[in-house]
Amino acid sequence: MLKPDSLDSLFSILHEMTLVERKGSTAKSRTKIQLLEKYSLGGYLVVTALFFFAALAQYLWPGPVPANFAQALYLVLVLIALVYLLSATFNAVHLVWRERKQRFPWLLTPMQLDLQVDAAYLIKLAAFDKPTLKYALLQYRYRFDVQESRISSLAGDVRKLGLFPAMAASTIAASTLLKNDSNALLWMWMPLILAACFYPAAFYLYTQRERPQQVINLLELAIAHIETDAASA
Repeated sequence: MLKPDSLDSLFSILHEMTLVERKGSTAKSRTKIQLLEKYSLGGYLVVTALFFFAALAQYLWPGPVPANFAQALYLVLVLIALVYLLSATFNAVHLVWRERKQRFPWLLTPMQLDLQVDAAYLIKLAAFDKPTLKYALLQYRYRFDVQESRISSLAGDVRKLGLFPAMAASTIAASTLLKNDSNALLWMWMPLILAACFYPAAFYLYTQRERPQQVINLLELAIAHIETDAASA
Protein backbone atom coordinates (compact mmCIF):
# COMPACT_ATOMS: atom_id res chain seq x y z
CA MET A 1 0.00 0.00 0.00
CA LEU A 2 0.86 3.67 -0.24
CA LYS A 3 3.41 4.92 2.30
CA PRO A 4 2.67 8.60 3.12
CA ASP A 5 5.83 8.92 5.20
CA SER A 6 7.98 8.55 2.09
CA LEU A 7 6.15 11.17 -0.01
CA ASP A 8 8.26 14.09 1.17
CA SER A 9 11.53 12.38 0.31
CA LEU A 10 10.13 11.27 -3.05
CA PHE A 11 9.01 14.83 -3.80
CA SER A 12 12.51 16.09 -3.03
CA ILE A 13 13.96 13.64 -5.55
CA LEU A 14 11.40 14.59 -8.23
CA HIS A 15 11.99 18.28 -7.53
CA GLU A 16 15.72 17.80 -7.99
CA MET A 17 15.21 15.69 -11.12
CA THR A 18 13.01 18.35 -12.71
CA LEU A 19 15.32 21.28 -12.00
CA VAL A 20 18.68 19.56 -12.47
CA GLU A 21 21.14 21.25 -14.83
CA ARG A 22 23.18 18.71 -16.71
CA LYS A 23 26.70 20.12 -16.84
CA GLY A 24 29.74 18.42 -18.26
CA SER A 25 33.02 19.05 -19.94
CA THR A 26 31.18 19.84 -23.19
CA ALA A 27 28.90 22.44 -21.60
CA LYS A 28 29.64 25.99 -22.67
CA SER A 29 28.37 29.36 -21.56
CA ARG A 30 25.89 31.16 -23.75
CA THR A 31 27.30 33.37 -26.46
CA LYS A 32 26.14 36.93 -27.06
CA ILE A 33 24.09 35.79 -30.07
CA GLN A 34 22.33 33.16 -27.95
CA LEU A 35 21.53 35.79 -25.34
CA LEU A 36 20.28 38.06 -28.12
CA GLU A 37 17.91 35.31 -29.24
CA LYS A 38 16.61 34.89 -25.69
CA TYR A 39 16.12 38.58 -24.94
CA SER A 40 14.62 39.41 -28.34
CA LEU A 41 11.84 36.92 -27.65
CA GLY A 42 11.12 38.69 -24.36
CA GLY A 43 11.34 42.06 -26.07
CA TYR A 44 8.77 40.93 -28.63
CA LEU A 45 6.34 40.26 -25.80
CA VAL A 46 6.94 43.64 -24.16
CA VAL A 47 6.61 45.67 -27.37
CA THR A 48 3.48 43.73 -28.33
CA ALA A 49 1.87 44.72 -25.03
CA LEU A 50 2.88 48.36 -25.59
CA PHE A 51 1.45 48.14 -29.09
CA PHE A 52 -1.89 47.08 -27.63
CA PHE A 53 -2.00 50.10 -25.32
CA ALA A 54 -1.00 52.38 -28.19
CA ALA A 55 -3.89 51.04 -30.29
CA LEU A 56 -6.22 51.59 -27.32
CA ALA A 57 -4.94 55.16 -26.89
CA GLN A 58 -5.52 55.83 -30.58
CA TYR A 59 -9.11 54.71 -30.15
CA LEU A 60 -9.76 56.78 -27.00
CA TRP A 61 -7.86 59.89 -28.07
CA PRO A 62 -7.81 60.02 -31.88
CA GLY A 63 -5.03 62.12 -33.28
CA PRO A 64 -1.70 62.06 -35.09
CA VAL A 65 0.40 61.48 -31.95
CA PRO A 66 -1.14 58.14 -30.89
CA ALA A 67 -1.26 57.02 -34.53
CA ASN A 68 2.41 57.84 -35.10
CA PHE A 69 3.34 56.14 -31.83
CA ALA A 70 1.46 52.98 -32.84
CA GLN A 71 3.19 52.94 -36.22
CA ALA A 72 6.59 53.40 -34.55
CA LEU A 73 5.88 50.49 -32.21
CA TYR A 74 4.84 48.40 -35.19
CA LEU A 75 8.18 49.06 -36.86
CA VAL A 76 10.00 48.16 -33.64
CA LEU A 77 7.94 44.98 -33.44
CA VAL A 78 8.91 43.99 -36.97
CA LEU A 79 12.56 44.79 -36.21
CA ILE A 80 12.57 42.64 -33.05
CA ALA A 81 10.91 39.77 -34.91
CA LEU A 82 13.59 40.06 -37.60
CA VAL A 83 16.35 40.10 -34.96
CA TYR A 84 14.95 36.99 -33.35
CA LEU A 85 14.68 35.22 -36.68
CA LEU A 86 18.25 36.10 -37.67
CA SER A 87 19.75 35.27 -34.27
CA ALA A 88 17.93 31.93 -34.05
CA THR A 89 19.06 31.05 -37.58
CA PHE A 90 22.64 32.09 -36.85
CA ASN A 91 22.73 30.04 -33.64
CA ALA A 92 21.45 26.96 -35.45
CA VAL A 93 23.99 27.35 -38.26
CA HIS A 94 26.79 28.10 -35.80
CA LEU A 95 26.00 24.96 -33.81
CA VAL A 96 26.10 22.82 -36.93
CA TRP A 97 29.37 24.41 -38.07
CA ARG A 98 31.02 24.15 -34.64
CA GLU A 99 30.18 20.46 -34.35
CA ARG A 100 30.68 19.68 -38.05
CA LYS A 101 33.36 17.06 -37.33
CA GLN A 102 30.98 15.14 -35.10
CA ARG A 103 27.91 13.27 -36.20
CA PHE A 104 24.65 14.08 -34.41
CA PRO A 105 26.19 16.31 -31.69
CA TRP A 106 22.75 17.64 -30.76
CA LEU A 107 21.77 14.06 -29.86
CA LEU A 108 24.84 12.29 -28.53
CA THR A 109 26.34 14.97 -26.28
CA PRO A 110 23.17 15.70 -24.28
CA MET A 111 22.38 11.99 -24.15
CA GLN A 112 25.76 11.26 -22.59
CA LEU A 113 25.05 13.77 -19.83
CA ASP A 114 21.52 12.43 -19.31
CA LEU A 115 22.76 8.87 -18.99
CA GLN A 116 25.20 9.86 -16.28
CA VAL A 117 22.81 12.05 -14.28
CA ASP A 118 19.56 10.11 -14.56
CA ALA A 119 21.10 6.74 -13.71
CA ALA A 120 21.68 7.99 -10.17
CA TYR A 121 18.06 9.14 -9.93
CA LEU A 122 16.78 5.74 -11.09
CA ILE A 123 18.73 4.10 -8.26
CA LYS A 124 17.09 6.49 -5.77
CA LEU A 125 13.62 5.81 -7.19
CA ALA A 126 14.17 2.07 -6.90
CA ALA A 127 14.22 2.46 -3.12
CA PHE A 128 10.50 3.29 -3.11
CA ASP A 129 7.65 0.82 -3.35
CA LYS A 130 5.52 0.47 -6.47
CA PRO A 131 2.26 2.04 -5.13
CA THR A 132 4.11 5.15 -3.97
CA LEU A 133 5.83 5.59 -7.34
CA LYS A 134 2.56 5.07 -9.19
CA TYR A 135 0.87 7.67 -7.02
CA ALA A 136 3.68 10.15 -7.67
CA LEU A 137 3.47 9.45 -11.40
CA LEU A 138 -0.27 10.06 -11.37
CA GLN A 139 0.11 13.43 -9.63
CA TYR A 140 3.09 14.51 -11.74
CA ARG A 141 1.40 13.61 -15.02
CA TYR A 142 -1.83 15.30 -13.95
CA ARG A 143 -0.06 18.62 -13.35
CA PHE A 144 1.84 18.18 -16.59
CA ASP A 145 -1.37 17.60 -18.58
CA VAL A 146 -3.16 20.50 -16.87
CA GLN A 147 -0.49 22.94 -17.99
CA GLU A 148 -0.60 21.66 -21.56
CA SER A 149 -4.39 21.95 -21.61
CA ARG A 150 -4.26 25.55 -20.41
CA ILE A 151 -1.58 26.54 -22.91
CA SER A 152 -3.43 24.92 -25.82
CA SER A 153 -6.75 26.48 -24.84
CA LEU A 154 -5.20 29.97 -24.91
CA ALA A 155 -2.71 29.86 -27.78
CA GLY A 156 -3.50 26.64 -29.64
CA ASP A 157 -0.89 24.02 -30.42
CA VAL A 158 2.17 26.15 -31.18
CA ARG A 159 4.17 22.97 -31.84
CA LYS A 160 2.10 22.31 -34.96
CA LEU A 161 1.75 25.91 -36.09
CA GLY A 162 5.34 27.00 -35.33
CA LEU A 163 6.51 30.25 -33.77
CA PHE A 164 7.86 31.85 -36.95
CA PRO A 165 4.63 31.35 -38.97
CA ALA A 166 2.60 32.66 -36.03
CA MET A 167 4.76 35.78 -35.73
CA ALA A 168 4.65 36.31 -39.50
CA ALA A 169 0.85 36.00 -39.57
CA SER A 170 0.48 38.48 -36.70
CA THR A 171 2.80 40.97 -38.40
CA ILE A 172 0.94 40.75 -41.70
CA ALA A 173 -2.42 41.17 -39.97
CA ALA A 174 -1.14 44.20 -38.05
CA SER A 175 0.17 45.75 -41.26
CA THR A 176 -3.25 45.33 -42.87
CA LEU A 177 -5.05 46.97 -39.94
CA LEU A 178 -2.60 49.89 -39.84
CA LYS A 179 -3.57 50.80 -43.40
CA ASN A 180 -7.12 51.42 -42.20
CA ASP A 181 -7.53 54.48 -39.96
CA SER A 182 -11.00 53.52 -38.74
CA ASN A 183 -11.22 53.60 -34.94
CA ALA A 184 -13.84 50.86 -35.06
CA LEU A 185 -11.03 48.42 -35.77
CA LEU A 186 -10.09 48.42 -32.08
CA TRP A 187 -12.04 45.24 -31.53
CA MET A 188 -10.03 43.62 -34.30
CA TRP A 189 -6.77 44.83 -32.76
CA MET A 190 -7.49 43.34 -29.34
CA PRO A 191 -7.60 39.63 -30.30
CA LEU A 192 -4.65 40.11 -32.65
CA ILE A 193 -2.47 41.67 -29.95
CA LEU A 194 -3.47 39.07 -27.38
CA ALA A 195 -2.67 36.28 -29.83
CA ALA A 196 0.70 37.86 -30.62
CA CYS A 197 1.46 37.95 -26.87
CA PHE A 198 0.35 34.38 -26.24
CA TYR A 199 2.37 32.79 -29.05
CA PRO A 200 5.86 33.59 -27.66
CA ALA A 201 4.68 32.85 -24.12
CA ALA A 202 3.28 29.49 -25.19
CA PHE A 203 6.47 28.71 -27.09
CA TYR A 204 8.53 29.38 -23.97
CA LEU A 205 6.25 27.28 -21.79
CA TYR A 206 6.41 24.37 -24.23
CA THR A 207 10.21 24.45 -24.19
CA GLN A 208 10.08 24.28 -20.38
CA ARG A 209 8.11 21.02 -20.57
CA GLU A 210 10.85 18.91 -22.13
CA ARG A 211 12.52 17.92 -18.86
CA PRO A 212 9.21 17.16 -17.03
CA GLN A 213 8.27 14.81 -19.86
CA GLN A 214 11.60 13.07 -19.40
CA VAL A 215 10.96 12.75 -15.65
CA ILE A 216 7.61 11.10 -16.41
CA ASN A 217 9.37 8.58 -18.63
CA LEU A 218 11.94 7.89 -15.92
CA LEU A 219 9.17 7.28 -13.37
CA GLU A 220 7.52 4.83 -15.74
CA LEU A 221 10.85 3.07 -16.22
CA ALA A 222 11.40 2.79 -12.46
CA ILE A 223 7.91 1.30 -12.01
CA ALA A 224 8.50 -1.16 -14.85
CA HIS A 225 11.74 -2.31 -13.23
CA ILE A 226 9.97 -2.91 -9.91
CA GLU A 227 7.34 -5.00 -11.69
CA THR A 228 10.04 -6.98 -13.51
CA ASP A 229 12.00 -7.59 -10.33
CA ALA A 230 8.84 -8.69 -8.52
CA ALA A 231 7.96 -11.11 -11.32
CA SER A 232 11.45 -12.62 -11.43
CA ALA A 233 11.47 -13.04 -7.65
